[in-house]
Amino acid sequence: MRWNVSAAVVCVLVVLTGCTNPLDTEPSSAQVPTGCGECTSEVADLVAGLESADGVRAVRSAERTTTSSGYLSLGVDFDGKDVVSADLATLFDTVAEAAWSSGVNPLDTLSVGGTLRNGYAETVIYDFGADRASFEERWGKRPSGSEWTPVSGDDDDLEGCEVDGCHELMRDIAREASALPGVEAVVRSAYVSDSPTNASSADVHVKADDTVVVDDLVEQVAEVVWRSTVAPIDLITVQVETPDGGFPDSVVLQIDPDHGRDHDRLEQMWGPRPAG
Repeated sequence: MRWNVSAAVVCVLVVLTGCTNPLDTEPSSAQVPTGCGECTSEVADLVAGLESADGVRAVRSAERTTTSSGYLSLGVDFDGKDVVSADLATLFDTVAEAAWSSGVNPLDTLSVGGTLRNGYAETVIYDFGADRASFEERWGKRPSGSEWTPVSGDDDDLEGCEVDGCHELMRDIAREASALPGVEAVVRSAYVSDSPTNASSADVHVKADDTVVVDDLVEQVAEVVWRSTVAPIDLITVQVETPDGGFPDSVVLQIDPDHGRDHDRLEQMWGPRPAG
């Protein structure tokens, strides 16, 4: 059994269940170091450097927030054609390393929203404050004088893709889905963690030509997700956009083994999920 939902509902789901805002997980008593405050000139210098970096076409947005930690959000247009040919891990790390080496201070969390030429988009969160040592090992110490906001250990009970979003696994799903007959492009492939208002899900949005039977394509994409090791997931959401000018067809498959209405049917079709 599957659920058809309108594009408007999907948009709400994306807004409500998109990448978790690290600001929401900070302890309320955390004291944010003064640093460079809004860091107007420091952010401007970072943007200027990124726009001349290999693989970056443009920086379309930059937002600095210090409500409960030092947070920087960057929207970047990458030069890669699509998820199949682009080395997204390297492209995102290029932006992150430049931010790490910048004068923006404090910089506890970096959010990079990257878009490829064919419209594929994803967001990667770099939790500099909570995982400082590993980033220092990769890129060296931050500039002299850099400060940090105290962080809590509330994420210790996370598991699987809840920890890092499994970006590479989701890109693999996008690459495999891109090869399905009738698929012109995959423009989103993202893991959404469980939250108080929404279940965990793997979301894939494809653009297809007018030769496809949407219901068939939905199940083909869902099978790619089902056979992956992305976990834990309660839902598989597939959105298919066709050139007829109408709203995209969006389908939510419930695959939670305890409560999912689609679980048994899909298991009979495709066997047990590799991730359990």
